[in-house]
Amino acid sequence: AIGKQSAKGTPQTTPKFKLRVTGGVVVPDVQVIDLPETDSSIQRSRAIKVGSLVGGALEGFIRSDEYAFLAYLHMGAVSTSGAGPYTHTITAAAQLPYATLYNAFDTTALVYRMADCRVTELSAAGGAGQALSYSAAVMGLSGLEGETDPVLAVSTVEPLTYPNVTVTYAGATTDIVEAFSLRSARAAQVIQGDTGMTASDSVTGRWGVDGTLRVLFETDAIWRNWLTDSTSGTTHSQALATEALNITATRASSDEVSWDVDAAEIRKVTLVPDPAGNPLFYDIEWSAKPDATIANTLSIVAKNSIASLTA
Repeated sequence: AIGKQSAKGTPQTTPKFKLRVTGGVVVPDVQVIDLPETDSSIQRSRAIKVGSLVGGALEGFIRSDEYAFLAYLHMGAVSTSGAGPYTHTITAAAQLPYATLYNAFDTTALVYRMADCRVTELSAAGGAGQALSYSAAVMGLSGLEGETDPVLAVSTVEPLTYPNVTVTYAGATTDIVEAFSLRSARAAQVIQGDTGMTASDSVTGRWGVDGTLRVLFETDAIWRNWLTDSTSGTTHSQALATEALNITATRASSDEVSWDVDAAEIRKVTLVPDPAGNPLFYDIEWSAKPDATIANTLSIVAKNSIASLTA
């Protein structure tokens, strides 16, 4: 279960979502060091605890309600409009909200709470014949054992799948895109401080967005654009080609997630021959170009039945 805190140091006791995961786990951990020093023994030096942290990652399928909440926790700002379905436009803020996570094993056998957590990295991926999936890296400050699993129903929204996806690349939807990935990372750091075993705080640093596209090879336009900054160019250019990129997954007007990048920098294009005669694909590596209007770097828009992501 996961919920947003009202403030650092105030754990959330009524989480917003109970997540189903496909892999990964967020857990408390301790920092242990050895103390090498001279003595009369042949044994190694003794060990000692010097701190504790919370860390790990959640992996799951993208649902338009759960993913919107994770995206807000990761990006930090949201503007909501509509009266059902609701449209949540999620953009990057300088710092991130704190969240509380609960892990429950065998319902009551092992339940622990992790507070003052931040979603420091969020990835999305999809490909032909697949459900869309996410990975959310989490960093937290404190854990508490012997908790009770909050009573909360799981989402009834179905995961979005690749048939729901439309990719708009360079202003057109004519390219046949076989797969995509997108990663947003906040370069978070923990401040241990002089607060005992529990770390003092976590802060976010530089923000970066990157990803990949796998596009069916039909013409040389993508190749030329990467090398010459023009789909019809012939001479290699120092200019870094940029293209608008939008990835939208829609099942209904109340069930949609989209990622919008105003300028994707084309960093690398790979095209490898296949002696078996299979179709060829461009593998494109891109990064989001920094923009004075931060929403242009990346905005995530979710449409769902959730009235508020911040409450």
